[in-house]
Amino acid sequence: MEHRLSFGQIIAGTFALVLGDLPVVLLTIVAIAAAATFIDVTAPSAGNILNIPVMVVQYYLIRRLIERQGLRSADRLGGFGSFFVVGLVTGLAILLGFVLLILPGIYLSARWSLADAAIVAENRGFSDAIKRSWDATAGNVLPIVLASLAISIPLIVYMALIFATGFAAAQGNAPEVTSFGFSGVTNLLLYASQVCLWYFGVALYRLLLGGSDEAQLGEVFA
Repeated sequence: MEHRLSFGQIIAGTFALVLGDLPVVLLTIVAIAAAATFIDVTAPSAGNILNIPVMVVQYYLIRRLIERQGLRSADRLGGFGSFFVVGLVTGLAILLGFVLLILPGIYLSARWSLADAAIVAENRGFSDAIKRSWDATAGNVLPIVLASLAISIPLIVYMALIFATGFAAAQGNAPEVTSFGFSGVTNLLLYASQVCLWYFGVALYRLLLGGSDEAQLGEVFA
């Protein structure tokens, strides 16, 4: 039977997980942002070098959350190989959707938002995890999209800053900012959204496939 969620339930579930794991969340954001800033300033052409390490951090953080929340339903947790493939496949498809018309990217992102958690919790292959997420999110696309947009506000600010700075530079009147300071601020915004979206995926999985009682949500603070 289809489980209908509200925007408020998704936001509450996500921030319950974030607040219940706040030291780890903050440390992860600051550490990744610091590494990204260092690379931006010292080796701008090597910006993509962090992609794989960040995915490794994402995998182990989601794995830790699945264990802590008692969401594992397989004999063992899903491995990094399937996790990597699903991230690559869905990431490319969502990127293509954004490049084409934006809305397809938003829609696909919502439908596949709990695929990562499904891989880890249920030890599924990448295609099964994608289908599992697609089926589970049916009927909840709108609240999922709205919640993901709310969580992505720092990312939206990041994109606005990058666009505004690039536009100003093209006009020959770029603002006086140090590359280190600007890169540090923008990376903090970018990875704040990214890390919170990892928790968002686990919260959705918990609500749709792992039980959604309010009492259960409260357990994250225990």
